[in-house]
Amino acid sequence: MNSPSPLRTFVWVEELAEELDVPLRRLRHWRRVGKGPKAFLIGRRLAYDRTDVRKWLDRQREQAS
Repeated sequence: MNSPSPLRTFVWVEELAEELDVPLRRLRHWRRVGKGPKAFLIGRRLAYDRTDVRKWLDRQREQAS
């Protein structure tokens, strides 16, 4: 996988699924049920802001404690 550009603050849904090692279908399901990180569309593609993903991961860790 290529490293993101320093200017790119978002990640495509396919890239995030790979980074989190979860199926793409699971990320899409989490979005539908409001369980995953905030997502947004760029054109017709689903993207996630890396800051929102980090906050979501931090909340997941806190809830698991």
